[in-house]
Amino acid sequence: MKIIISTDTAAPIYEQIKTQVRTAILSGETASGTTLPSLRQLAADLRVSVITITRAYNDLVAEGLVKNEHGRGFVVREVDSDLAATALRHRVDAALRDLRLAAHHAQLDIDDIHRLLDDVWRTHD
Repeated sequence: MKIIISTDTAAPIYEQIKTQVRTAILSGETASGTTLPSLRQLAADLRVSVITITRAYNDLVAEGLVKNEHGRGFVVREVDSDLAATALRHRVDAALRDLRLAAHHAQLDIDDIHRLLDDVWRTHD
């Protein structure tokens, strides 16, 4: 699981981390039973504070995606595949709604969006 922090977004860093870990879990990239990187290790890797990682991980615990096991750290829980697929579809839907709003503000039409999406699709495979 690779986490990338963007400075080009209004989303707080802990939200970016939480979203990327959630996506990795729901997509199956990070399997149930997997121990997530330790708070200190991930904080050092991403060059953020331990408090930021703690907040992201605690939110994932609250969502029921991970559990904090004494002596082991944060561990991915078993996730229902239907629930995971639905959650991922909701994320895509939300992203498309955000895209539509941004495109409207940028005065882009649907053909512009198709071209942009096609470029992104090809370059990120």
